[in-house]
Amino acid sequence: MLVAAVGLLAPSAAYAVGLGRSADASALPPVRLSKIQYDPPGDDDGTNTSLNKEWVQIHNYGAKAWTLTGWSVRDVTGYKFSFPEGFTIQPGTTVTVHTGAGKNRLLHLYWGQGSYIWNNTGDKATFKNSAGKVVDTCAYDGDGSWVSC
Repeated sequence: MLVAAVGLLAPSAAYAVGLGRSADASALPPVRLSKIQYDPPGDDDGTNTSLNKEWVQIHNYGAKAWTLTGWSVRDVTGYKFSFPEGFTIQPGTTVTVHTGAGKNRLLHLYWGQGSYIWNNTGDKATFKNSAGKVVDTCAYDGDGSWVSC
């Protein structure tokens, strides 16, 4: 069973494709990036309200809960969000990581940044496990305001 779990956490390049996925769904990791809203509606006025309309989502497509302690999401410039100690994502649920400040709740976490993370003209999210292995990536070219991963 340990070998199977390691296989899920050490992905091949086949599903770390972003800009849509061409891999078979059964080859994808159970917990992965699902959507990035990089250019939210309204003006980018730098307020906390505006910052929190920018976010990245992680979905648990699997049948078991996953504890994400030590897992992280990064952009290409090196901004890093680390999941809080003991954070668990239940099967079938999506957690939204907002860019700005706020009080962490069950399905909403806050990066606490005072500036925007996700470039409107293109960027790439990298989702890593606690061992630092890439679990998933999602890239976009800035065409629109959000991307499904």
